[in-house]
Amino acid sequence: MSRVHAVLLFALAALVATPAAATKYAGEFLKVPVGPRAIAMGGAFSAVADDATAPFWNPAGMIYLPYREVVFQHAERFGNLLNQDYLSAVFPLGGPDGHQSALGVSAVRLAVDDIPITPRGDQLRAPEDFDDSGPDGDPFTPDPGQGNGRWDPGERLRLSPDALYLASSSDLAVHISYARHRGRHWAFGASVKFVRQSIPSSETRYDTLAHRVTDVGRATSFGMGLDAAALWMPRDAVTLSVMARDLTTTYLAWSNGTREIVAPTLTTGAAFAFKPAERHALTWALDLAWGFEGRALDSQIVMGAVTADVRTGLEYWYRNLLALRAGAEAKDLAFGAGLRYKQLGVDYAASLHRFLAADDDRFPDDADLDVTHLVALGVSW
Repeated sequence: MSRVHAVLLFALAALVATPAAATKYAGEFLKVPVGPRAIAMGGAFSAVADDATAPFWNPAGMIYLPYREVVFQHAERFGNLLNQDYLSAVFPLGGPDGHQSALGVSAVRLAVDDIPITPRGDQLRAPEDFDDSGPDGDPFTPDPGQGNGRWDPGERLRLSPDALYLASSSDLAVHISYARHRGRHWAFGASVKFVRQSIPSSETRYDTLAHRVTDVGRATSFGMGLDAAALWMPRDAVTLSVMARDLTTTYLAWSNGTREIVAPTLTTGAAFAFKPAERHALTWALDLAWGFEGRALDSQIVMGAVTADVRTGLEYWYRNLLALRAGAEAKDLAFGAGLRYKQLGVDYAASLHRFLAADDDRFPDDADLDVTHLVALGVSW
């Protein structure tokens, strides 16, 4: 058996053997896509990844960058509810033909900032902090909870905006990636990732004299994981890919004693390049994102505990200066554009969440998700 087959069999065995102890939805921010170029193509990027976002989509793709490149992205997801920042750098290391290598370093932060933290109910004092008039808010109509000296849900707070504490809930991941050619048709890559999460806890400190929250407690986590990927180019116009995230499971240890295990996922993809005319280039890509946690509610392919989402997208380039893109990821529709001039590049994408399932009565509030806008700046040298 060749080394290539051995690696692929090991990856498949690790994914099939997903532990029953895996924590559903743990480390979910690690799956939030990055890069307006990839997102505008519907996330169908595992076989295309040939820019500085490759450490996220397929680290093996770093091998196809002929130059050093840095990309910075900012995104405001679901309107401006979530802020996402991504910074990635890829450095080709050279080597003989068919054995080149590359190194990548990237970091992503996903956060909800300026969360107003109120005191706990047992810290509030009547009548300074709330009206102890019961859930109906009327002191002249007796109801349960009225006049008991404790805050009950529904009773109106008297807290001023200055009394609230603004905190952030943030997730951070750092990837260190390496890729290497094996012959002219194969490329392999892997990433070691370090995860740090922080969320406000219920341990608020409330100054009863000043009537304001002065501090909040925090729960933090730390974890490590491994991603691995491969690319195969049977011919210049065709690329096939496989990307395994959290291959050996990613273990998260929280400061409050909680332990979480991120289950592996698998993405398989294909990309086809066309030259319809001189100075024009077109790429069509298709990905299948496989999960093994039984997320059947909104998946497009369901086979017991195994589910998959379909991603597909198109990218058109004119003279390698202007790009237009469009794609669909499961029920989301996306589009975008890009400009290149010498060593600079700017990309934009807009993602319309659940656009292709607007009439799905299982998600009656999906119209409130708003549009996600992403902008990225790239520099190469």
